[in-house]
Amino acid sequence: MAVLFSFTEEFQPRNLLSSFLAGWVTGIIGVIRGISYAALIFSGSLGEYLNLGVGIAVYSTAAISIIVALMSSLPGMIATPLAAPTAVLAVLAAAIAQQMQNDPPEVMLLTVMAAIALGSLCTGLFLFLLGICQLGKVISIIPYPVVGGFMAGTGWLLVRGGVQVTCEHPLTWQELPSLLEWSVLSHWGAGFLLALLLLGLTQRYRHYLIMPGTLISAIAIFYLTLFLTHTPLDLARIQGWLLGPFPTGGLWHPLTFSQLPAIHWSLLGQQWGTVATLMFISLVSLVLTNSGIELAVEREIDLNQELQAVGMANIAAGLGGGMAGNQALPSTILVHKMSAAHRLAGVFKTIPCATVLILGAHFLEFFPKPILGGLLFYLGLDLLLQWVYQAAFKFPFWDYAIILLVLIVINTVGFLQGVLVGIALCLLLFVIEYSRVNIIYPVCSVSSSASPQGESWLGLDPSLANHLYYLPLQGFIFFATANQLLDRVQHEVMAVQPHPLRFILLDFQQVTGIDSSTVLNLSKIKKIAANHQIFLGFIGVDDRVQRLLVRGQVLEENNSRIKHFSRVESALIWCRGQLISGG
Repeated sequence: MAVLFSFTEEFQPRNLLSSFLAGWVTGIIGVIRGISYAALIFSGSLGEYLNLGVGIAVYSTAAISIIVALMSSLPGMIATPLAAPTAVLAVLAAAIAQQMQNDPPEVMLLTVMAAIALGSLCTGLFLFLLGICQLGKVISIIPYPVVGGFMAGTGWLLVRGGVQVTCEHPLTWQELPSLLEWSVLSHWGAGFLLALLLLGLTQRYRHYLIMPGTLISAIAIFYLTLFLTHTPLDLARIQGWLLGPFPTGGLWHPLTFSQLPAIHWSLLGQQWGTVATLMFISLVSLVLTNSGIELAVEREIDLNQELQAVGMANIAAGLGGGMAGNQALPSTILVHKMSAAHRLAGVFKTIPCATVLILGAHFLEFFPKPILGGLLFYLGLDLLLQWVYQAAFKFPFWDYAIILLVLIVINTVGFLQGVLVGIALCLLLFVIEYSRVNIIYPVCSVSSSASPQGESWLGLDPSLANHLYYLPLQGFIFFATANQLLDRVQHEVMAVQPHPLRFILLDFQQVTGIDSSTVLNLSKIKKIAANHQIFLGFIGVDDRVQRLLVRGQVLEENNSRIKHFSRVESALIWCRGQLISGG
């Protein structure tokens, strides 16, 4: 009934127009990204079938978007194929193409297409069952350094994909001399310069037209250069500047029952590890994306419902031969910033997708390769900037070392091996850290600030108690217990209360240490408090924990809404003073 009511609201003229515009903008961005993802998967020996890859990517964008838009717990949720699962699919397709290089090309193509569809079906069923079994909170517990290493590994794979797409040369030490030749350097260098431009503009400006406007301008500059240099389109295509040529016919050709016997099924069985990696990576991407969206739009998201929605969307994509995907953080935030947080925004996103599928492969032959490669470069560099450069200033030494190790293992051995190595090392660090903890809880009098009895022992007058939320913490806080802390604060802030919450006090006097996942969750709590105009106080933080909080930008000198106190009594006196003065 709530969904029906939401639709009656969305068909109001004021909401219909904003949904239409947001759908078109995110749809165009989705199509361009889909083409770049297809170029990443269908490269090398699969390059001649890029038109079919584009059909798969664009169909997947439409199918995933419309189902998630209708089933999501958050109106205005946008979903699409994403970079990380696509990087895994690229590894899967390359492995199959390598093993089938002596087989007929048609059989190799059908096997690759079946692998993509099978990966989507397995991923969809896996996520849907997790949602049905209400396991959303359980699977959200992932060590933060593993996530960082996974993101960094994905970034480097995308950079390698950008080189492959623009100049048909792999990024390896053996190929380095060839990559530095001007005839090759000019191709990948143009894409790299576009990526740097995109990176600079998107870091400096947050306007929703920056991305599509820059890409359209780059295409215009490319064709202006061809015009001024009197370069015919056929010559530009021969020199490798344009996509194609493509076979005649449509873009989207899903598998038929008559083609199933020709598929190399035994080879697909050998790729179970990569398919399992795709399922895990999709789950990680979903958890991270929804966490970011929840904080950005200040709305609580039902993770179990999102698992079911994305599961059904991936099953639909797989049945049509499509690729896996899930919620898209930038596009969802963009829709909400455009005041178009309605389900029809995701429905209207399918219009540009349908337009591209109808126009067919002839439309793609005029698309410049440096634009596609530049978009892959941009996505990869953005991840590397965040998880290799910026992470060096935010993470403790051993957590950052795990990120780099996972990055190296992913790019030298494989995604699954890199993730498993990271999890094993995080567990080892946890055991080492927890072995230092004094498990004997000291006996405290009722007047102690470490008493577990909550607010009642504080002797607060109602005028202050009604506006204060106090949490006494103890022991070593790691990635699992940090999630519980975040959940409690979110629940308290979002709960309907007779009096507005003014102060959150986190008592660290009995805390022996924290990990980087705790720093992340405290950063989220800081953002929640800022969004709701709540003062956040830290009590009794020792020097070691304080250094981690400062490096993670949780504690800031010039932030008047973040306070640090040595004892609870000092915090209560300050809170009472603020309440009296109306601060």
